[in-house]
Amino acid sequence: MNHLKRFFIASIALLVIACNNTPKQSSISGEIKNLPKEVTEVLLRTPSQVKKIKIENGSFKDTINVDGKFCFIKIGQFQKTLFLDKETQLKINLDAKDYDNSLTYSGHGKRANDYLNKREIYTQEIFEKIDSINNLEPDAFKDFKLNMVGNIESLFKGYADINPYIIKTEKENLDFFVKNLEQQYNAINGVEQLKKGDQSPEFNDYENYKGGKTSLKDLRGNYVYIDVWATWCGPCKVEIPYLKKLEEKFHKKNIKFVSISVDNKNAKEAWKKMIQEKEMGGIQLFANGDQEFTSAYNVTGIPRFILLDTEGKIISANAPRPSSNQINDLLKSLP
Repeated sequence: MNHLKRFFIASIALLVIACNNTPKQSSISGEIKNLPKEVTEVLLRTPSQVKKIKIENGSFKDTINVDGKFCFIKIGQFQKTLFLDKETQLKINLDAKDYDNSLTYSGHGKRANDYLNKREIYTQEIFEKIDSINNLEPDAFKDFKLNMVGNIESLFKGYADINPYIIKTEKENLDFFVKNLEQQYNAINGVEQLKKGDQSPEFNDYENYKGGKTSLKDLRGNYVYIDVWATWCGPCKVEIPYLKKLEEKFHKKNIKFVSISVDNKNAKEAWKKMIQEKEMGGIQLFANGDQEFTSAYNVTGIPRFILLDTEGKIISANAPRPSSNQINDLLKSLP
């Protein structure tokens, strides 16, 4: 009997140890108000998988095996970077009518993801002002850069308690971000930059989404507003809805809206898929690895917009973005 008792106790102990050693999983859930009927699932992308989570009555919940990784979540038009580890028990609250201002996090993982949200909002504001930043005088650009770095470093300090891996990665990203800003600014403001009135460099025989090949010379007789972009570029995708509205607004004017994808050669199918999914208009071209045109314009960051006149001469080698107020006035001013 004592042997049986000892065996029973030992079995219970082993069971407890086994339960304690069971890998924990991240938990993610959410409540979404005013969700459009066509949005029925959450897309959660981790470094190792893409998971689709069903939304029922505006709610979703699931677990995922991920530990200390940056992930990507998409719900309709809402897209965010998340950080998930085995302790994460994150709840997301949203109003689909105002994604940007309604987002709140709660539960374990709130602090880390609050930080990422604030940092993304700040850098997005910089992307939206990039054209005016690139037009700053050298001393003003230097002051802007120092102020920007100071603001982001203050954000680091305010969230010093979050996972050290996040801060380490973010500091590395900040260094890269600053260098990219400097390279773009220096390229755009270089002494040998193409200027207004210069004949534009050409691109030749780029694959047209609608079939055949298109060269810049084929567009002579029209004003040409060029968008240099890629399917992997977040800021590029932000501009797509604005570009569609711009094309619709000026469809009666003699302007060709041309989008040139600088995606890798192997991403042609992804390029076609995105054009179809986002119902992109205009003239959609695939550079297929050719860099002669973008190199001539010293394109070091995308999206990049270029405006040409009816003779193929440069009106602006760094034209305002579709989301800016300036582009409407500029296109209205064209004869």
